Formats: sequence, structure tokens, C-alpha cells
Amino acid sequence: MSSNKDIIVKGIKFLGAALPLMLIGPVVLTIGFKAIRDGNYIWITLGIILLLTAIILAFLGVKTILNGFFDTKK
Repeated sequence: MSSNKDIIVKGIKFLGAALPLMLIGPVVLTIGFKAIRDGNYIWITLGIILLLTAIILAFLGVKTILNGFFDTKK
């Protein structure tokens, strides 16, 4: 059983893109909860979008890395 390095690197890139979103998303969401008193909902919406994007990218990254390790083909 061999691993495909190109697919593993692609998965690591997905995880690398998800990491900043995992850090920025909660900060923006906290700002959104504080700004909701003023009737400003753009920050909370942006925070939720960032967090959902981070979850999706992390899932795709782990899935791609596992496909690279176990050499599964669709």
C-alpha cells in the first residue's frame, strides 16, 4: 500500500486554508454578538459564513488526506 503525495499535499493545503478561518471566525462572531445591540447583523452573518467555510474545508482536507494515504479512487 503506497500513499499518493500529491493528494496528501492537496489535503494539507485545504487544512492550511481552514486554519485561519478557524481563528478569525469566532472573533468575528463575537464582534457580531456585540454589534447586534445596534441592529447590525452583517458581522454575525459574516462570522457564521466563515465558521461554516472552515468546517467544510477541514472536512475536505481530512477526507483528501485519508484518500491519499489509503489510495482510494472514486
